[in-house]
Amino acid sequence: MNPNKLLYVDSMRGWAILMVIVCHQAQAFRHLPGPVNLLASYMQTGVFLFFLASAFTLCHSAVGRSGERNRTRNFFLRRFFRIAPLYYVGIGLFWMLKSFLPDLVKGYLGDFAGVDVAANLLLLHGLLPGSFEGLVPGGWSIGTEWAFYLLFPALFPACCWLRDSWGWKVLLFPLAVLAGAAALLLAHVGMKNGIYWFWYDSIINQLPIFLVGIILFMAVQDGAFRPKLRRDVPAFLFTAALALWALHARLFAALPLVSAISFVFLFNILRVTSTSYGPVERIGRASYSMYVFHTFFAVCVTRAVLASVAVPESWETALFAVACAGSVLATYLVGRVSEELIEHPFIALGRRIAR
Repeated sequence: MNPNKLLYVDSMRGWAILMVIVCHQAQAFRHLPGPVNLLASYMQTGVFLFFLASAFTLCHSAVGRSGERNRTRNFFLRRFFRIAPLYYVGIGLFWMLKSFLPDLVKGYLGDFAGVDVAANLLLLHGLLPGSFEGLVPGGWSIGTEWAFYLLFPALFPACCWLRDSWGWKVLLFPLAVLAGAAALLLAHVGMKNGIYWFWYDSIINQLPIFLVGIILFMAVQDGAFRPKLRRDVPAFLFTAALALWALHARLFAALPLVSAISFVFLFNILRVTSTSYGPVERIGRASYSMYVFHTFFAVCVTRAVLASVAVPESWETALFAVACAGSVLATYLVGRVSEELIEHPFIALGRRIAR
């Protein structure tokens, strides 16, 4: 395993947050052409790329800390201080927006009721149908991520045991079982049922993506999945196109796993191309802060601008591109400040407590 701080994983996170920003930016516009809307909607799969990168890096850290005392306790301490403090700041920001400028966040936030607030503060909102959307736009993914953390201390050793006993390919069987079970659940619930999106966003449906990340880590660790651009580039383009088709056909049950498979090939491409600490990698380092705050610019600020300026429909695509660039730049600048003032100090605090 390359010890250079996994530069290609920073690149994965960078592309992931760029995709998510484009997706949410498009939602502030009403008259984008169909193909542009479809491509922007596909960018929601950036969250799946985040999940895959998260599973991969957690496995890498777990192996590096295999001899640590109080390993499970320390794991949860580090994870909590990694994501909770910044999420709490985000909750405060969007509570103020919903209280004083509700039109700017309309349709993006749940209710700030007692149960919802408690569930979000405990990071358990992903387990509750009435609270799963979170109190920060896109907060559902943070609840799902935490649910994966709850499983990881037992899941990873089980995967290691299976790999050590029969090889990493045996993990493809539980992956297929989990993905099939999730698809059957979604088919049973049905899209017309209001609770469908809870199950879609839940750890039950997203766990196969995390498992793909674990399998990828073990394959790389065993030297079994080396980059081959002649294979990886066409395979990524084909599977990404398949994911785009699934989205267009509204086959949502297939979208997470197909996207995750495409990102496996993207992973290999980035292992070859991410050779220096460039703009995408810098964005990747600040990606969590950017995720928490990006909708303020991509949605709230954009809505305010569009409400105050009459924009001809024919200009929307060009304005959308400009807005994407502006949101990325503004979110990155805020993310860097947030990273220095909030993320890094609390990550360091978590590490000190975990000693």
